[in-house]
Amino acid sequence: MNFSLDLTKPLSRAGLLVHVLLLGGLFFCLSKGAFHYMSHTLPESGAEKRLEEVTRQAEDKAFAKAKAAAKGKAFNEAAAREEAKKVATEEVAKEKEEIHHHAVEGWAPFAIFLLILSSIFCGGFLSIAVQRRMNDGAVQGVFSLINYLGAWLIAGYIGFYPFLAQNGLRNSWSVAFFAGLVLILPALLAGEGKGHDHDHDHGHDHDHNHGHGHSHSH
Repeated sequence: MNFSLDLTKPLSRAGLLVHVLLLGGLFFCLSKGAFHYMSHTLPESGAEKRLEEVTRQAEDKAFAKAKAAAKGKAFNEAAAREEAKKVATEEVAKEKEEIHHHAVEGWAPFAIFLLILSSIFCGGFLSIAVQRRMNDGAVQGVFSLINYLGAWLIAGYIGFYPFLAQNGLRNSWSVAFFAGLVLILPALLAGEGKGHDHDHDHGHDHDHNHGHGHSHSH
């Protein structure tokens, strides 16, 4: 049941289930954390700075306009500055959503890239677990490909879950996750220790034939 990158180490049914649960949980958390950082934390920080900059520019513009309008008459600088601040805040409020949207769009490709990386690593580790289980259960041929496809479908759904959830696609794509679970059933339901028994029988037959040949030549 232990985690290992050694494909020759056998893995029980329970071991495969544990691998699916733990790897799924780990990469779900990694994807969620990375996606939140790239689609909320960083863009909001950038939007806040941009907002401050735009507000300051609008304030200076409004203040300069008020000063020019006074044309040398008695000019209350403090009151004008306060009024300019108020005007700038109202103006920027209209742009706030657009600034935030622009910031989110700027980081979106990086967010998706991290989800792809998470899916690839999750799929890789799940494939190793599935291969160890198939070796132990002597699963071969087309069933090997089916099990691999199942592992990658599970990994893809887990890796992209935060993106799917944010865009309301979680339920419509959940079929990929359940299809993945169905496709790894051949590995999950295969007998335990069959791969080892097969090797042992083959070795035994080989020794028997070798002994028989030796007697014949004698």
